[in-house]
Amino acid sequence: MLTRINIDLKKAMQEKDKDMLKVLRALKSAAQYKKLEQKKELSDEEIISVFKVQVKQRQQAAELYLQGGRPELAEIENREIEIIKNYLPEELSEVELEKEVSEAIVHLNAESMRDMGNVMKYLKEKLGSNVDGKSLSAIVRRELQS
Repeated sequence: MLTRINIDLKKAMQEKDKDMLKVLRALKSAAQYKKLEQKKELSDEEIISVFKVQVKQRQQAAELYLQGGRPELAEIENREIEIIKNYLPEELSEVELEKEVSEAIVHLNAESMRDMGNVMKYLKEKLGSNVDGKSLSAIVRRELQS
């Protein structure tokens, strides 16, 4: 994963793509910081987790910019999110998520909101980084309440 970032970083330097360069440097820096923090080499799963944090930070910043009446800055954040998403695995669609949630509820015999924690834990382990926790939580909540 970091090898791909380094290759794309060199390419962005050669092409003088300032936006891409800024984002790739931020990703590399965040991964390096996490590596130093954990005092070990990061697995691809851990790197993906770091990149997802970067996406969430930019989404929050974009929301704040919109609330503050600065749509041009929110647009910059959204462009950066799109660049980062190129380095993340494809997330499951909502239909696929609903199917997985239904199967998990049946498998775990979940009946009420009290079982939500167990369902979420099971699905996080099963699906790993291919799912957004916020959307997964919303679907699980909706299914358990119905």
